[in-house]
Amino acid sequence: MALRFPRFSQGLAQDPTTRRIWFGIATAHDFESHDDITEERLYQNIFASHFGQLAIIFLWTSGNLFHVAWQGNFETWIQDPLHVRPIAHAIWDPHFGQPAVEAFTRGGALGPVNIAYSGVYQWWYTIGLRTNEDLYTGALFLLFLSALSLNRGWLHLQPKWKPRVSWFKNAESRLNHHLSGLFGVSSLAWTGHLVHVAIPASRGNMFDGIIS
Repeated sequence: MALRFPRFSQGLAQDPTTRRIWFGIATAHDFESHDDITEERLYQNIFASHFGQLAIIFLWTSGNLFHVAWQGNFETWIQDPLHVRPIAHAIWDPHFGQPAVEAFTRGGALGPVNIAYSGVYQWWYTIGLRTNEDLYTGALFLLFLSALSLNRGWLHLQPKWKPRVSWFKNAESRLNHHLSGLFGVSSLAWTGHLVHVAIPASRGNMFDGIIS
């Protein structure tokens, strides 16, 4: 029996053409088509994949914070949001001639840059971020959450920690898990951030790590 990719489909794994690779990638998350799939395993795979999706979201958001802190002009923009154009990131392109360099050098930058039109500068300003250090701290925190999500996804695929099908079909346990863990804790955390960080920052007072 073939043990090469994709292991979830032995029929596909024995295909001698490149169809094995492309179909394997395309059906990697089509759990119902995998060999030896059961109802319980289907639920477990879907549940674990949610942690992987959260990890990707946290990693992507962390990248936004890091790139602006590294290559943006967040601290300059904070001083005059109405007239300074926010920079998303620098442009490093060897094909740029002098006219292109001059055309894309804007927002007070020393070289060609992309201007940020996504609104992240305004959002970060609203929630109380004021310095590049704040952005780096946020990026590291989200990286930690991304790694934690990957670990939780892996953990819930281990035999000792796999949820049973009865848990998935118990509406009360699922609602308690989501309502208390996801909505409850995250809502309290967000409220605490607004009260102790965002609102004081809007009044010119920076959070010093002590709740008062």
